[in-house]
Amino acid sequence: MQLVHKVNKMKYKKMTGFSLIEVLITLLIVAVGILSIAALQFRGLQYSNDAHMRSNYNIFAYDIMDRMRNNMANIANYTGDYEVPTTWPSGDVCNENTSPPTAANDLICWRQQLFNHLPPGSNANITTAAGVGYTQYIITMDWRSRDDTLNTIRHMLADPT
Repeated sequence: MQLVHKVNKMKYKKMTGFSLIEVLITLLIVAVGILSIAALQFRGLQYSNDAHMRSNYNIFAYDIMDRMRNNMANIANYTGDYEVPTTWPSGDVCNENTSPPTAANDLICWRQQLFNHLPPGSNANITTAAGVGYTQYIITMDWRSRDDTLNTIRHMLADPT
């Protein structure tokens, strides 16, 4: 009788531990979770870089607008197109201490800032549009993001002359 009791005890003994399939399924779930977190981090870095670039473009647009406001007598001399080159032209030298400010020097200083901080191929245009009793100056800046999307910002400055 004692032998039968031992066999019955072994027969109904509860299994403990994990099977190989359970371990593989757990590894799959953990791997998918880690890959999702990595993709989320990558996307966050992309958005952060785009926001940084947009902030730089806005700062430089406000900079040239301040330079134009500081030299209202010669504001019409600020219009033109500019594309950020891959190398800086050797003859252009910025002198921040020019008094009184000149449009030519302001544009050289501004373009040098664009060259130092923005990717080559970025465009900056200053155009005019006539209004009733004023002239509007439009600063437009274009650039391509990493995913080749064209981004544009526009700022306007009115000269009531």
